[in-house]
Amino acid sequence: MSKTISASENLIQFFEMAWVDVFVAFLTPLTIALVGYVLNRRLKSIDHAQWQNRKIVEKRLDLYDKIAPNLNAIFCFFVWIGYWKDVSPKYLIEKKRELDKVVNIYRHLLSEDFYTTYNSFIHLAFQTYSGAGKDALIRSHISCGDGDRKEHTNYEWNDEFEQLFDTSSIPQKNEIEAAYQAVMEELRSCIGIS
Repeated sequence: MSKTISASENLIQFFEMAWVDVFVAFLTPLTIALVGYVLNRRLKSIDHAQWQNRKIVEKRLDLYDKIAPNLNAIFCFFVWIGYWKDVSPKYLIEKKRELDKVVNIYRHLLSEDFYTTYNSFIHLAFQTYSGAGKDALIRSHISCGDGDRKEHTNYEWNDEFEQLFDTSSIPQKNEIEAAYQAVMEELRSCIGIS
């Protein structure tokens, strides 16, 4: 029996093939649109995350600019280097207060390791909690082989400054240097500066 294809069968085959072609033609742009949409959302998500990270890094750099100079002023005062002659005892205590405020306000943007090393440095340099309503006391010499804060400074010495010192337990310069290096390293690390 010979197989002959009738016109109606040809027409059915044509419509079946046309339907597949139409379906494929419809799915191709739909698939491209869907993939484009998913990629676009992912790229926006990545961009948003980068923007947030950039803002955090900017804030941390701002904190670095607030913290590092004050830490350096304390360091210079205690090891008698740099601009120690410009740092009066009153100014030093003001800088400590500013540092405490900034570090405690932004503690959760900084690392716990920074906070720990910061407290170690501050407690090495100052006798904190010296009495209700009293300022922290500076744990340093007023006069020693490195200089005389009464004579060799660029500010006028006030005899009341002597009450700001605790000379009973003065840390060694190398202890201050090590604590300063540790706190600066932790600050650099938590800011994200390699």
